[in-house]
Amino acid sequence: MYLGKFFNIILAGILLVPIAVLAQESSASRIKLQQVILDFQAAIFEKDSVKFNKLFFQNEVPFVGIMSPKTENSIKKNVSDFEGVSISNSRKFIREICKTDKSQREDFYNIDINSDGMIASIMFDYSFTSGDKMIQWGNEKWNLVNDQGKWLITDVIYSIHFPGVEEFPYAKE
Repeated sequence: MYLGKFFNIILAGILLVPIAVLAQESSASRIKLQQVILDFQAAIFEKDSVKFNKLFFQNEVPFVGIMSPKTENSIKKNVSDFEGVSISNSRKFIREICKTDKSQREDFYNIDINSDGMIASIMFDYSFTSGDKMIQWGNEKWNLVNDQGKWLITDVIYSIHFPGVEEFPYAKE
């Protein structure tokens, strides 16, 4: 009887250790993933293509944007065959940022980070501002991989809404 209780205590201890390790991994991963967000924002604001390009798993990571029907229709008034899809990549994106004299900024709202320590997704609402004018807002998602202790973005997808067409729904901080 005593041996059975001892065995159960040992078994419970063995089962709880991975949970504790996972909790520590999640906390460490979360901090590193939050840093990716901060580095992404800083690279845009600072127009630092070197810092920006170091955040990605491959040389050119796809960026795919889908316009809301209202935003797409606002463009179709002047360009009837317009399709509301924006296909680009990480290098083209930062190149465009660096070309303009205007300040550029992407703000994030309602950030949701999910990770098992090896892969992660970061999903958030965003607004993108050029100069002092918001040019678009929407929802954005990044997938990431943990490559030798460094979180790298593998792809970016986002929705596109124009503030002059659709009201900006997120709280401005």
